[in-house]
Amino acid sequence: MTAPDSSGVDTLVVTDLSLVPDEPPPEILYRHRVRFIESLRVLWAHREIVYTLAERDFRAQYKQATLGILWAVLSPVATLVVFVVVFSRVKSFGSQGVPFALYCFVGILCWSYFATALGSGGNSLLTNKALLAKTQFPRECFPLETMLVGGLNTVMSWVPLTILFVIFGRAPALSTLWIPVFMLIEVAFAAGITLAVSSVIIQMRDLVQVLPLIISLGLFATPVIWPFSKIPTTFHIAGGQHLHKAIVDGHVVAGHWVGGVTVNPQLIYGFLNPLGPVIDNARRTMLLGHSPDWELIGVAALGAFLYLVVGYRIFKRFEVSFADIA
Repeated sequence: MTAPDSSGVDTLVVTDLSLVPDEPPPEILYRHRVRFIESLRVLWAHREIVYTLAERDFRAQYKQATLGILWAVLSPVATLVVFVVVFSRVKSFGSQGVPFALYCFVGILCWSYFATALGSGGNSLLTNKALLAKTQFPRECFPLETMLVGGLNTVMSWVPLTILFVIFGRAPALSTLWIPVFMLIEVAFAAGITLAVSSVIIQMRDLVQVLPLIISLGLFATPVIWPFSKIPTTFHIAGGQHLHKAIVDGHVVAGHWVGGVTVNPQLIYGFLNPLGPVIDNARRTMLLGHSPDWELIGVAALGAFLYLVVGYRIFKRFEVSFADIA
């Protein structure tokens, strides 16, 4: 029932407490729905914010450094020197007839962009929590602007690669023109992982300590210093009645496997880690002059797209609580 209060306005008065529900009715609960097309339109409308934030971070990154912007070049070069000294004489790390320094540096450049995007972008919501609570533009601007800064650093890091080509008396093959396609796959993969990690890390702060370890281990799990060909193209799994009645038990006849199931570990790896096929095809086209392995590239593109969609969905699902938790 309603009754007027001291100001004469009718207010709701509950005389029977049993009528008060324990929980609000489901129809008035807020459910955050992710609308990808609308979210992308809003993000595109705020693209200038991404550029502004990226310019701010790029300037601040080298403002207090004595060598300034040269660190963008020296960092991958220092990594290359360490790898050459430690791994150049390891025979299992074949470089397919290409000087190891040149072969390795291509992998370092591809990996360094992904590692920088994930390392900086994963913590971007925490480092910008002051802006996070006071602004209304899309939250994904923060991880994306760190990726843009990482891209600028990577572009400058290609200067030492040019010098290495001159030192070893080589020139990029014409098939190097395919490199932008590979980089597009890497950007999609990095964006998906970075968006997901940045949204989860603000919920679980322990991941701040774990993330550098994961990135360090990922360096050796990705074909940066070792060739992608080390992953076999065929792997046989013995069949049997427990798999399917039509599959006979796998066995070897005259040196050939008969029966069972055959899988391609390279395709599985390429789907789970699209960065592997990206690095391998960058070397194939730029250093060896071969055509891209379109089967691997297709699998990597499919995996990168899936990472991007799932990562963006996770980010948009958690974004409603960013300001409160940060």
